[in-house]
Amino acid sequence: MNRKIITLVAGLTMAASAVCCAMISPEGIAISGVAPGSSVADATAKLGNPQYAGDKIYFTNGIVIERSDYNPNMVEEIETTAAGNATPGGLAVGMPESSITATYGAPDKIDRDYNDTEYTYYSTDYFKKLEFKVVGGNIVKIQCKLRD
Repeated sequence: MNRKIITLVAGLTMAASAVCCAMISPEGIAISGVAPGSSVADATAKLGNPQYAGDKIYFTNGIVIERSDYNPNMVEEIETTAAGNATPGGLAVGMPESSITATYGAPDKIDRDYNDTEYTYYSTDYFKKLEFKVVGGNIVKIQCKLRD
């Protein structure tokens, strides 16, 4: 009897954790093949010639990279507000809000403000996060970064 109860509780706990938290692998948190934690050299090889402005690097395709304060050769954050730059799941700016949960499931965190909604997903290793900003029912910004 005790064994059945323990098995039931363990099963319910696992089911609840699967429903409550999205499970995105660290490799699934990137934009146009560039992930937080990768090298700036790898990013420029994939994205082309950049324009530098302090800790930020701007690319002609609309991607902006922020370098790490502790290691200027490492990508700390990557974001886009331009269509055509997709996550490994295939989401890009301009797509409908419903495509976020259809692709990644329920977010780990959702923040609704007056004009926008932000969906946040954490990687399974908890070192990275993926954020989508939605305005008017469409994705307007995608951001990937190392967790604070």
